[in-house]
Amino acid sequence: MTQLPNHILKSGIPGLANIDQPINYMNQTPLPQFVPTQQNTPLNQSMSINGVQKPLLGKDIKRRRRSKHEQEGRDFACDCGKSFLSQPALNNHKKTKHPELLIGQPKRGRGRPRKYPPKSNGDFEATKYDIFFNQNGRSAENTSIDVLSVIKEVFSFIYESQSSNKLFSRPKSYKDNPVLADLAQRKSILDKPKNEKTCDEVFYEYLASFMDKTNKNYFSLMLKFILLFRECYDISKNKEKKEKDKKAVTDTLPPEGLPDLCNEFYGEFMEPNNFFGIEEVEEKNEIVEIIQHFCIWLFKNEYTKSKLSLAS
Repeated sequence: MTQLPNHILKSGIPGLANIDQPINYMNQTPLPQFVPTQQNTPLNQSMSINGVQKPLLGKDIKRRRRSKHEQEGRDFACDCGKSFLSQPALNNHKKTKHPELLIGQPKRGRGRPRKYPPKSNGDFEATKYDIFFNQNGRSAENTSIDVLSVIKEVFSFIYESQSSNKLFSRPKSYKDNPVLADLAQRKSILDKPKNEKTCDEVFYEYLASFMDKTNKNYFSLMLKFILLFRECYDISKNKEKKEKDKKAVTDTLPPEGLPDLCNEFYGEFMEPNNFFGIEEVEEKNEIVEIIQHFCIWLFKNEYTKSKLSLAS
């Protein structure tokens, strides 16, 4: 019995009641054979490569590699006699084989120039250090600062606030804090080797160095930063110690590791504690500026080898 083509079996034949019954097709008109058209034959398809029609081969047929001796389509020629299929290939050939030909030619740029040229690290340091107190309301006023009144105000702001329980130390008076005590007495800066100074001595030296270069409000913010930074350093160094073994370290440790604390100070100490009462957005932003100024000052005075650079 003649087997029906698959496409006929699927679609069905009019008048055929039951396909399981044997039927004699000998007297029937022969059905047309299914012949694939050229559109369904991948071997007959083609594509254009560099203006030349090339057959698009099937998956099972490997494409023949072009020989270097074939000159068809090699329209980019070098003076040495060699020719290439594209301009980039010719340029690469000249760069590697004939570098003398490129002498005197303008170099290709890196693409579209930036709208605003990046600042150099020198500009960054000048802004954050050299001219720091000449801008943004940081400059000194005609009247001198009443340092003792600022000390008392800042001490009350930090150590008598609702967030004081999150600090490391519990001083009853500003005289119990070595930095504030030295600042109140306007103690002279110790003339001792830099590698022998403690963090507390460096904190005081930083404040004393810029006390007369700024105004009362900004000096108050700098003092808040130093005291909170000092508390954060003590907390950080006592994290893994038992409660009975915890003790202040800023009066014994050198200042070399202070710059490493900056990210932890702002992100893990200040922000979760709502900046310990510092509510003004401008003052929160200025904390970042003071951190950068302090780190550059540490490096310039050789208290640390960690140099603060402009982020790319």
